[in-house]
Amino acid sequence: DNAATIGGLEVTRVKVSSSTNTSKAFFLLMDNSLNTATGTALNLTRFATGVNNTAGFSFKLANLSLSANTNILNNKINLNFGATLDPYEYRMIITDYKNPETKTDPIFSERRISRYVWNTGKLGRITQANFAFSTNLNPKGQKGDTESRDKIAKSGLSDTDKQYMLQNPDAYIDFSIPWNLRISYNVDYGHRENQKATITQAMRFNGDISLTEKWKVQFNSGYDFVNKKITQSNISLSRDLHCWQMSLNWVPFGTYQSYNFSLGIKSSMLSDLKIDRQRSFFDN
Repeated sequence: DNAATIGGLEVTRVKVSSSTNTSKAFFLLMDNSLNTATGTALNLTRFATGVNNTAGFSFKLANLSLSANTNILNNKINLNFGATLDPYEYRMIITDYKNPETKTDPIFSERRISRYVWNTGKLGRITQANFAFSTNLNPKGQKGDTESRDKIAKSGLSDTDKQYMLQNPDAYIDFSIPWNLRISYNVDYGHRENQKATITQAMRFNGDISLTEKWKVQFNSGYDFVNKKITQSNISLSRDLHCWQMSLNWVPFGTYQSYNFSLGIKSSMLSDLKIDRQRSFFDN
């Protein structure tokens, strides 16, 4: 283990090895900054993990994942950030010719090569990133969302599940809160191999209303500012059956018009968190 300071951030590196010819390097960056709007300290944690597969042939290092989540303005606004950094170089190479016989008019394509990009003085290529800020218009719901995020962060869930649940507060149901109305602004960036970088911006709203103590109606929709159209929308009806949960989901329009019914037992982990995880084949 060793520590250093980079750009005012304390960086801790921990290397863990196993018998499967793989090793993981964890980088934890802690930044205690001051929120000038409220005068309160923000504890912002960024976490990156890289997997070095020594049994692999060419690409031995996996992409680096970065994430950050914090609340500002007395927990009224939640900020969430995530990104994936590719440590390998991308180059334009000749993949074909318009005139194969004479090998003239080459056709170039972008390819990922087995060479670390930091050898050229760069940090890497951001293949995907997202930033969102959101709020819940119900004060009781705000408190419930904050408590749920804290419990998720301290839980034994995988990093992927944690990030999913932090980015999708509507993916779980709290039957003890009579209504929720969440509004969020999302910016997503993507840059895949041999494709131009894309940026999407959307305003989303989602929430739920309790019909009775055990019945809830949920809704999810939004507006895509780039494509100038309504995002995928759905309406759900859920029933709390103590150890079980029943749900009916309907996507009324769009590419994935559908409806589905599910009846499943609640996860013991999510029961401890007092939340119920909902996943669908049609999730974005």
